[in-house]
Amino acid sequence: MARLTVLITGCTKGGIGYSLAKEFATRGYHVYASARRITAMDDLVNVPNITAIALDVTKRDSLLQAHAQIARESNGKLDILYHNAGYRTLGMAIETSREEAFKMFNTNLLGIVEMNTIFAELIIASKGKIVFTGSVSGYTPHPTQSVYNASKSAVQLYARTLRTEMKPFGVRVIFVQTAGVKTGMSIERLTIAPSSYYKYLEAKIDTAWASFEADALDPDIYARTVVTKIIKNDPPNTIWCGSGAFTVWLIETLGAHWVYELVFSKMFGLDTVRVAA
Repeated sequence: MARLTVLITGCTKGGIGYSLAKEFATRGYHVYASARRITAMDDLVNVPNITAIALDVTKRDSLLQAHAQIARESNGKLDILYHNAGYRTLGMAIETSREEAFKMFNTNLLGIVEMNTIFAELIIASKGKIVFTGSVSGYTPHPTQSVYNASKSAVQLYARTLRTEMKPFGVRVIFVQTAGVKTGMSIERLTIAPSSYYKYLEAKIDTAWASFEADALDPDIYARTVVTKIIKNDPPNTIWCGSGAFTVWLIETLGAHWVYELVFSKMFGLDTVRVAA
């Protein structure tokens, strides 16, 4: 019997994809672990059951090359296509450039759209699964990452629509609502320019981010939890995982969206009108 195969994007060491690749490999899957540069995946290249490939989700030629290799090596089938690659730049909404906004949407949404058109035949052939590393940021108006939030909200609705459209082919679409996980992204901090309207809040913003990082879930625990649910014969459509995931789920279930503004405004020092110096 042929081994089940999974392609995971964004497997840079220290990130969620890195832990996902190792977890699937321990379960006997043939894992195609990918990143823009193979060297970024470090020792994954030596892990049994893992094939490391260079893949840039924003480059069509790169996607086509990966498709050709996987189709050739797995008899035209792919059991799981795992969209995990993501890009984020921290910045206040009125200080985020169009160029940075495009980079986020290009990786977090547009690359996924093109990848699905290219890999659809392999997934349909196996009646497989398409999985998204989503983010609760698609729900929460988290200050300093407005465009990232918007990109994650967009991909969430895209995935829900894709789920309906893929039903006739027996393909499952799973969205992982990811909350706090300790990764390279979780330790990023906002650098505020001296000319910024928000310079006076720099210390407050840094403290807020540090509090999120302190509670973040270990990525290996995250991967173990998520993979266990994904590989079920009848997996859930949505998986919530990470520190704070239950809180966001509860707020959304109750429709208590006012809580977000109340909490975030206080944490980031945005709850009072600034008095001119």
